Amino acid sequence: MNSFKLEIVTPLGIKFSKDVEYILLKTTEGNMGVLPNHAPFVAGLYSDEIKIRLSKSEELSYYISGGFLEINKERVLIIVDEAMLPDEIDLIQAKKELEFAQKKLEKLNEDKQIVMAQKSLQDALVKVRVAEKLL
Repeated sequence: MNSFKLEIVTPLGIKFSKDVEYILLKTTEGNMGVLPNHAPFVAGLYSDEIKIRLSKSEELSYYISGGFLEINKERVLIIVDEAMLPDEIDLIQAKKELEFAQKKLEKLNEDKQIVMAQKSLQDALVKVRVAEKLL
């Protein structure tokens, strides 16, 4: 099988640069597989796992933060804020980050409910004030 050059770049430098046979990733356009001789393409990337096939017997997975993908004749370039192999991820810290994010989301939902309740209260106060003018 043919191969193509894949580079994953972060603000800290080049994280990955090798010839690969295939990559699978999630763009803002949807899930996408890239094989050699792919048409030129540019897309945004979601934070997700990307799978890289180096050869029939060797595959890698990376966590990537959102970023951008550019496919051209010379290479496939992935530009992200963060790229990590599974063994580079601190699972305990990742679980803490997950718990923090879930609590923050719950708080945001509570805040939204408070805002909605405040609006309902304001609407009711205005109705009462307007209706009392008729008395």
